Amino acid sequence: MDAPAGRLRAAHRREKRAEMKVRVARHEIRDEIQRRILSGETKPGERLSQQSLARELGVAQGTVRESLLELNWLGLVRSVDHMGVFVDQLDSTTICGAYLVREVLEGLAARLACRNAGKADIAQLREMANRIYERAQANDSEASSIDRNFHLTITELSRNETLIRLSQSYRVLGLAVRAFRDPAVIRNEHLRLVDALEHDFPEEAERLARAHVQDARKTIEAMNSEGKFAPEWVK
Repeated sequence: MDAPAGRLRAAHRREKRAEMKVRVARHEIRDEIQRRILSGETKPGERLSQQSLARELGVAQGTVRESLLELNWLGLVRSVDHMGVFVDQLDSTTICGAYLVREVLEGLAARLACRNAGKADIAQLREMANRIYERAQANDSEASSIDRNFHLTITELSRNETLIRLSQSYRVLGLAVRAFRDPAVIRNEHLRLVDALEHDFPEEAERLARAHVQDARKTIEAMNSEGKFAPEWVK
């Protein structure tokens, strides 16, 4: 009786490992196609052939299909009935639309994070805010990466899984936007937000988080109206 049960458990473990490999492969393929789109290597309007991508990247067509479905949800590609999947246009309208959603979600995340942020979290966020400023002053692209992690950390502190999942779409579109505002202003806004989290002021935290994103959106809109804005991939 033990032998069949053992074989079943072993088979189950093999199935789980296989599922894990498929998920990892899908994420790797999704990230590679995403990189090509955001970097401009793959152009807006270009058709994405599942068969060609599968052959080039050395994976099954099903893996490519699932990756493209994720990218469709993230707003980077669009599916046209009976024609295929195409790279979508990434412009200021799309990006500012994502920022409107981000404003609401990050405001909610900051409100919820107040009750979960511990001393270590606060110290980490302050350290990140200062590093963002230092890297931006040095014109180091790492500033953008740290900035994304700063906001992601607050979203994760919300402890709301639905909110964390929903944030994925605007975070991806944010990879096409560089910080255009004064680093000192950004650091001040970040540190004021951290203070609100530390003192458990949910209304203030939400207000500050929303204002921070709103100001970034208004900067993009102003630059676009002057013909100075163009999406630019930020690694």
